[in-house]
Amino acid sequence: MSLRQLVWTLVSSELDEKLDEHKLHGTFLRSFQRLSSSGRGTVAPPDELIVKHLQGLGRQRGHDRHVLRFQSLRSRLHHSAARPVLALLFHLRGGDRGVVEDVSRPTLKEVRGGWHLASLANQKEISEAKIVRDLLFALQGVSSDCFDSSCEVDPAVLLTRPAWLLCHRILGLAKLHLRLSTDAKEAMGHGLLHQALCEALRKQLQGYYEVLAQLMSCEGLSLRSLWARLLAPMTRLHFLSQLCEGSRGVFGGALSSMVFASGFSGDIVAQDLAKEILRSVVKPLWSMIRAWMTEGELQDPYGEFFVIADASVPLEDLWNRAYSLELEMVPSFISLELARKILLAGKSVNFIRLCCRRTWSPEPLGTSELLPEEEIGASFDLASRVERLSSKTNEHLVKLLMNHFSLGEHALALRRFLLLGQGDFVQSLMDALQEELDIDANKIHKHQLMGILEMALRQSNAQFCSVDVLGRLGIKLRSPERGERGWDVFLLDYSIDSPLHVVFTPNIMQKYDRAFSFLWKLRRVSHALAASWNQHMALQRHLCRDQRDSLDRLSLLETRQTLHRCTLLRHEMHHFVQNVQSYVLEVLDTSWAKLQQGWQKSSDLDEVISQHERYLAAVEEGAFLAKGSEAILSGVSALLSLVLEFCTLQEQACASCFEVAAVEEEESVEAVFQAVRGRPFARSLAECRASLDHLASTFQMKLQLFLRALEERSRTQKL
Repeated sequence: MSLRQLVWTLVSSELDEKLDEHKLHGTFLRSFQRLSSSGRGTVAPPDELIVKHLQGLGRQRGHDRHVLRFQSLRSRLHHSAARPVLALLFHLRGGDRGVVEDVSRPTLKEVRGGWHLASLANQKEISEAKIVRDLLFALQGVSSDCFDSSCEVDPAVLLTRPAWLLCHRILGLAKLHLRLSTDAKEAMGHGLLHQALCEALRKQLQGYYEVLAQLMSCEGLSLRSLWARLLAPMTRLHFLSQLCEGSRGVFGGALSSMVFASGFSGDIVAQDLAKEILRSVVKPLWSMIRAWMTEGELQDPYGEFFVIADASVPLEDLWNRAYSLELEMVPSFISLELARKILLAGKSVNFIRLCCRRTWSPEPLGTSELLPEEEIGASFDLASRVERLSSKTNEHLVKLLMNHFSLGEHALALRRFLLLGQGDFVQSLMDALQEELDIDANKIHKHQLMGILEMALRQSNAQFCSVDVLGRLGIKLRSPERGERGWDVFLLDYSIDSPLHVVFTPNIMQKYDRAFSFLWKLRRVSHALAASWNQHMALQRHLCRDQRDSLDRLSLLETRQTLHRCTLLRHEMHHFVQNVQSYVLEVLDTSWAKLQQGWQKSSDLDEVISQHERYLAAVEEGAFLAKGSEAILSGVSALLSLVLEFCTLQEQACASCFEVAAVEEEESVEAVFQAVRGRPFARSLAECRASLDHLASTFQMKLQLFLRALEERSRTQKL
């Protein structure tokens, strides 16, 4: 027995047999409609209404066993079937409301086919063709007799269960269309990529409207055939609806990533749709990339591009701080390496124009689409085009710095002067500055030293350097501390301007200053040892030439003992200084050779900067200035200070020896007394030997500590 027959039997058995057929049919159709469409309204569920009704009866009779019994029976019913059955039974209940609600309502014609529909309002039979036509209107967002503007069935329209199910499904498509139409209109103010997405949605809806136009022209279209023809558009609109939901709160490159990810599905239709929409969405992104790489301009009014600029950064920091990548905005189909090349190309264009003050017009990047005609996950030619344009721009910038701005020549000048690679110039400068730098640091002035610097340049092969290089060379004095002499605050200076500042930054120049201070002290110690040896040889020749038979043998013996101890200690110190100098010189030469090789292979400015930083790091490592070498640097500095102390002590010993020789030549006690009193700086040879012994033991102790520090660093590096 069908559901229709069951309802008819139930209605006939429950109603008064005296009711005429007119009222019986009206009650049947209302009951059948209530059973068919139960649960679609907003009224309270039938079980709640029944409970309230039974509670009212219980209060009248003084007990509530009817409520308990109903809840027990209700729990046995399946949830999906319980609601319509309870609604029907509650509708057919007896009592004060009556069974027939309004016998004056118009008669509805029963149609045994189950598809014809009628309206209670105008008592006219509604044909299936009219329902189809009204559904087509609803699918376009237009209200009609049967369906309102919110795509709901008019309450005055009665539908059979199958008809209601089909209408409900078709109206679901109409609601999707309404949401998509609303989303497609919300484009302004949400970003260029969002506007492109909305434009793609409108384009897809045009295809949907074309399908509806074809359906409108069809004759004899039934509900079933309409539903069959709407299956394909519904699939597409469901995908578009999911895409819109996923795009809420997402913008820029992240939006294109979301569209790209939506295409990774087993559904061929979804893949084709995602690829087609992605082509539209990335067009603004492609325009941004093209403008950035060719013009150095950020055409990004809504902040959607993955390259961002900091307008507060000064021009001298343009390369290092002005532009950066916003990683969240990098689309998933663009690798980070490719995004870095895009960033680098635009930075190079801006650096050429703003810092180098040169014009540069690279070849157009092209106007074709980002994606290929193949499947959405395939690699596309964006990488090759970006690589080609980026390589040309970066190569042009590197050549501009190397050839026009003589980057290599200035790096060589820094090696010659600040790293003391020009030996004859350093020797001449140190000889000329000896007296000036021996005084207190507070008493020397920069302008007094500039003349000495120019003289040292003219006396050495440094005079053959270019005018630009020599014009940049100068002197600067570090702020002196208490007790420091001129040697401790003296620095050579090299002026750097744009665009060379991108390689020789202020931080880099400070590292050059630190290296110069260490190397300058090392050369000063070597120079002092050489001067002490010359003094020793002069005294030795003097003693051999002026020695007479009458010379005091005791004085001669003490002099030779003193000079012998000086010679032994000087040789030991000279051996240490020579080893340190040889090591540092080897590091400088090897690092410079690697820098030249690295610059020859550099394809962009970042690599040029990186190669120079590695070169300077190697120099710092060789000069014990790197992080972790503090103990070694302290040990070397202490040993070099002892060498300078030795040179001062030997100078005093030699002065004493010269005085002894001069006094013995006069052979007068009175002369000896006056010489000793007249030269307070002279010491007795015995005191000099004692000081030398103490200095030698201290030097040995410091040397052992230094060697242990070297061994410790070697073990740490191996670990």
